[in-house]
Amino acid sequence: MAMHDIDLLPLNPDLSYRFPSDGPFHVSAPNLHPKYHYKTFVGGILVISGQHFERVNGMSNNYWGWGLEDDEFYVRLKEANLVVSRPEDITTGINDTFSHIHNPSRKRDTVRLFNQKEITRKRDRKTGLNSVQFRLK
Repeated sequence: MAMHDIDLLPLNPDLSYRFPSDGPFHVSAPNLHPKYHYKTFVGGILVISGQHFERVNGMSNNYWGWGLEDDEFYVRLKEANLVVSRPEDITTGINDTFSHIHNPSRKRDTVRLFNQKEITRKRDRKTGLNSVQFRLK
């Protein structure tokens, strides 16, 4: 499964979306992403096997809109002892590997559910794949 931000377009044809047999593969690594450069960043583009996604109970259901959900997901990966690998031998960098087409006027929806920024690095142990409910119409 590839979790891919819709506003992040790869520019370098050498980027791989390879199947991550050993653990999650973070295509948009901090040294390549145009905006986010912290070592625990796993947002943008992350390829993960279904087995590993189930192992961490998917993603938290507490996030709404965009932003910070991937920081909580990193905590799930770390707790499950999954090592995130990243691209090697990419000759482009933060200015020319991706095009980040994000509308700056679109703000995070932190009011709808809770203050996401305040609790983002805490592990959500209540929600995930095992608690998601949906109905197909």
